[in-house]
Amino acid sequence: MAMTFRCVGADELDRVADTRFLCYGGAERDRARFHERLRNDARAKPGDYLLAEVDGRAVGTATSLSLKMWVRGGAIPCQGVAWVGAIKTFRRRGGGEGSPGVASAVMHEMLRMARERGDVVTALMPFRGSYYEHFGYSLVERRNEWTIPLSVLPAGPFDGVRFYEPADFTARAECLRRVNQRGQSDIERTDDVWRSFATPALDGLEVVDRPSPDGPVHGSMFFTQQHENGKDILRVVEAVYEDLPALRRQLYFLASLKDQYSAVKIALPGDLRLNWLLKETQLPHRPVNHAFATVNPITRMQLRVLNHAKFLEALHLPGDVTGSVTVAVHESEGSVSRLRIDIEGGRASVGARDGATEFECPDRVWAAVATGDLPATEALRLGLATGDMRAAGVLDVLSRGPAPWSNEYF
Repeated sequence: MAMTFRCVGADELDRVADTRFLCYGGAERDRARFHERLRNDARAKPGDYLLAEVDGRAVGTATSLSLKMWVRGGAIPCQGVAWVGAIKTFRRRGGGEGSPGVASAVMHEMLRMARERGDVVTALMPFRGSYYEHFGYSLVERRNEWTIPLSVLPAGPFDGVRFYEPADFTARAECLRRVNQRGQSDIERTDDVWRSFATPALDGLEVVDRPSPDGPVHGSMFFTQQHENGKDILRVVEAVYEDLPALRRQLYFLASLKDQYSAVKIALPGDLRLNWLLKETQLPHRPVNHAFATVNPITRMQLRVLNHAKFLEALHLPGDVTGSVTVAVHESEGSVSRLRIDIEGGRASVGARDGATEFECPDRVWAAVATGDLPATEALRLGLATGDMRAAGVLDVLSRGPAPWSNEYF
């Protein structure tokens, strides 16, 4: 039973939705929801939907999104991998090394598609990170999910914060783009994607930080309310802020709601030490009687670098580091990418390898080093890479700046 692959268009969207349902659905009543969600996704276009077939029957699927990712001030083409699945009756049917299962075959095809399209990186939000490590993906995004009693939030003025109005659409989008471009590994959101959020937005409320009707938006926040343990709480689905003063104003706004809600749940970048902005900075190590915040660290986005030269040469790095390093990246397909990286004047240039290898690691480790989530010196200390500490010290410039973070989910 040979497996074949096809990228399909609008005329087969129902078939894609049905295949997704057979991969992920739990009951027949779920089928309509999969059809609706597929048709409301503004990011995918005809040709992005992959079907894996055996004897004309769809047994697996995935979607390859064409996205723009910002890395240290540079923009690169990014493949967003979504909806990878094998239908429930066709799982665990791989025949060993020479005959991969459906999901593995789908992932190999997705990587082929990414290279064919010229994507510099490929990224996904995994159901199980260890599975995608086999294909060279590394976890690069660390998030902290905070639960904060509103009574410990700081109080202060938030005069520019008000409910979102349709006239804020363009300024709100421009705010997020500024945040994208200053971040690391963030995905730029198109206006079409913003518009597709209109229906889900009915399930919550959104505020913007825009002191002047004709001025810029400095931040936005979309939130819903939940009932937990007999109390009403807020859940911030997305918080966008262009700087720390804008974040403070959002916290001041949330604090003002303490008579209506008991706490707020919010996800923020792993390198933001939010507790230092709270009235109670302690994250207790033992039972206490006073109100305090709790935090749950999680990892989300996985990434693989496909074109090492284009990735590194897009970065805008601190200008005080100068040096050269020869790197060997062991790719999951069995090949080795050998690079000579020269760093000077805040930019990296990549050429053919010259001299002995000074830093060597698997592709999944290199993705974390290249995006700055894992300093190269730390990779050596943890035994995830081999080489000398001087060379790793030069590569540590890649980790200077904000940690990887993405506002998008796909």
